[in-house]
Amino acid sequence: MFSEFIFHDTPVFVGLDSISRLNHFIRDLKPSKIFILVDLNTKTHCLPILFKHNPGLINSHVIDVGLGESIKSVSNFKLVCKTLMSQHIDRNSLILNLGGGVICDFGGFVSSVLKRGIHFINVPTSLMSQVDASIGGKVGLNLGEYKNQIGLFSNPKSVIIYPPFLSSLPQEHILSAHSEIYKYALIYDAFLWKKISVIGLLDISTLNTIIHKCVEIKTSIIELDYHDFNDRRKLNFGHSIGHAIESVFLNKNKPISHGFALSIGIICETYISYLKYGFSKNILNRVAEVILNIFPSILLHSTEDNLILEYVKSDKKNSQGLLNFTLIKDIGVAEVNCSVFEKDILSSLDFYRKK
Repeated sequence: MFSEFIFHDTPVFVGLDSISRLNHFIRDLKPSKIFILVDLNTKTHCLPILFKHNPGLINSHVIDVGLGESIKSVSNFKLVCKTLMSQHIDRNSLILNLGGGVICDFGGFVSSVLKRGIHFINVPTSLMSQVDASIGGKVGLNLGEYKNQIGLFSNPKSVIIYPPFLSSLPQEHILSAHSEIYKYALIYDAFLWKKISVIGLLDISTLNTIIHKCVEIKTSIIELDYHDFNDRRKLNFGHSIGHAIESVFLNKNKPISHGFALSIGIICETYISYLKYGFSKNILNRVAEVILNIFPSILLHSTEDNLILEYVKSDKKNSQGLLNFTLIKDIGVAEVNCSVFEKDILSSLDFYRKK
């Protein structure tokens, strides 16, 4: 069984039978060649499963694009494009992105610009990518330590979400994705927040239902604002500060996962929301408590606060010198394009350090 969601004419299939849908798309597209982008982990754990359910893919060209956030570098982009060119990729080819959010971002960008556009399908294998990164048509590269500064909107032909891939993940990867799940609840669904905030670390059986809910929320928001000027910015809650913290650690050559950085960003931006909208301090403390009950506290030196501010200033949502954040007025109620003062950002970092 599987469920189907649609965003901007792209079908998203979720469930145990979703992986078999690849056969239908490949048959309809009739690609001249098929290329599968993988990293070391998905090549080992996920590629055999993909071949088992789609034996016609066994003769595809498999390309290992590297591992970790460094995949999304300009230099790696050039290297992978040269590899694809050497294997005579053409505009009638198909690229399958088999991996987490980094591979979906990177592979989508490669597909969208090489030869002025090649069809691609996302097959997300991490929880982070299944609930968020593979859906929505945002593709891109990092510019040094600056996150996602090069990119465009480009839709895959389909997204195939097969939850059993998650069984191969280390626990840290499952944990990392919880921050995105919490984000969905905080911006959109108070009932979902009430449910997951008392569970703690979600297990595989619970995650099937959660994945469906997150995909439903994200696709419904994207349909309202595909190009990310208004409603879609709700999905950026926690990311202004989260991305900045991620960049700080990349700059130190000590990268932390997107999910761990986002866990800090959510706490900080909930604090800023509390300052701006004056909801109960109990809500603020509860959000921090739930997140810190499962995420480790990460040491942020106050000496790095100004650097965090500099990275926040590079955020794509900013306009006319204003720092634009997505904040929450209450659990499940988000407000986009909120102007935030630097002093409030600094206060939020102090709040996190004291928890």
